[in-house]
Amino acid sequence: MPQVPLHPLLKPFDLSIHIFKPSEKRIHSQADLDHFNVSPAYNRIVAFLNHLNASVSPLAISSLQQEAAGESTFSMPAISPEKVYTNSPTIQVSQPVQQIVDLIQELEQFIAECPPDTGPRRFGNVAFRTWHKVAEERIPELLDKHLSTEIICHKPTTGISAKAEVTTYLMGSFGSAQRLDYGTGHELSFLAFLCAIWLLGSFIPGRDEQAIVLRVIPTYLHLIRTLVKTYTLEPAGSHGVWGLDDHSFLPYIFGSAQLTTQAPQPGVEPDYRKTKVPKPGDVAKPMIVDEWREKNLYFGAIGFINDVKKGPFWEHSPILFDISGVKEGWGKINIGMIKMYKAEVLGKFPVVQHFPFGSIFPWTSGLDDSNASNPNLENIPDTTGTSTPHPQVTTRAPWAKQPLAPTFDKPITSSQQDGRGVIDLVAGTKAPWTRAPAAPGAAQDAGMPEGGVIAKAPWAK
Repeated sequence: MPQVPLHPLLKPFDLSIHIFKPSEKRIHSQADLDHFNVSPAYNRIVAFLNHLNASVSPLAISSLQQEAAGESTFSMPAISPEKVYTNSPTIQVSQPVQQIVDLIQELEQFIAECPPDTGPRRFGNVAFRTWHKVAEERIPELLDKHLSTEIICHKPTTGISAKAEVTTYLMGSFGSAQRLDYGTGHELSFLAFLCAIWLLGSFIPGRDEQAIVLRVIPTYLHLIRTLVKTYTLEPAGSHGVWGLDDHSFLPYIFGSAQLTTQAPQPGVEPDYRKTKVPKPGDVAKPMIVDEWREKNLYFGAIGFINDVKKGPFWEHSPILFDISGVKEGWGKINIGMIKMYKAEVLGKFPVVQHFPFGSIFPWTSGLDDSNASNPNLENIPDTTGTSTPHPQVTTRAPWAKQPLAPTFDKPITSSQQDGRGVIDLVAGTKAPWTRAPAAPGAAQDAGMPEGGVIAKAPWAK
């Protein structure tokens, strides 16, 4: 796989001196959210997300140097697209990665022990609470079985064990047993769990990134989708049809990276015939979605939507349909998805309010929150575009009227906001049925009436 530069915040801990601590909730207000957006925890999460994203693109992506220089994150082709298909047989799966896959698969087996309740219900099935309790009781044993010896044998003289701190993030990644729902905040917790395992030294940089994205993430998504369908879990904090997806966000980031075979250029449509990858507009074509859902995370997520929702695609998923009209292709979509993730997941109070902070994801860079064994947390240049708090934005694709990279990941200044503090990126939002088809034949495949009933998204020129 292409060598991706490692961000200083992703250097593994020295377990002999690192002091772990119980994680705690720190986000209680908008002021706390603003602090989170400039915290070491935020920068570490974004650095890990960018690092994994770069690892599964056919192009050579420098998620560190090029972002810092304000340049496009895409450069020359590095590998063929087939090598980063989700079901590619060439992905090297190390023992630590396979152990996490096995852990998730064992958790899924518990579903058979906790059948759905057959009684009347209005929302989620209460049997999910039984599954959640079983998982909580057995996870300590599963972690002993599947985590590396170094983590399991870590016996601190002060603080708590490494295993105790990472358990918090794993348990937070399955949904809420109280509210019977699942959403992107729980998905964020799983990303944090993987990042924690990385920082504890189980994964090897340059070896395991692709397998994490293309083996661990799909296994986790399969578990979550099974839980959602079995226990009819409600979407947590969903925006309804005006949200990207009821439950997930990561497959759209990594899936668009998998299909980025050409660097985006303003006003230029990539040559899809040359690279043999689907066009963005093909998400509205069920036959192509079925063909690609096992090969690509983006199309896998679209396939799941088609499984659980009825009606025209443009009607039940207008934001995804809107994005499918991006002319510059998957590279621009990938950049926009990361920007949208920062705004709609990491930048939204209802999503991140329950995220726990400890020594792995510190609230501040002071010794009281991180400790002396983490010098990498201090004096790190901000290369993730987080030097200022992110204002709240609407749920429409926030890159709709933004210029193409490199300005996507730059901090948002006050001149880009209106008097209410809302980014003016979505002026003139149009109903999806007032656009022209995103691709030839897409309207008919999406179940729309003929006659050009929809107008193109503002950025799909």
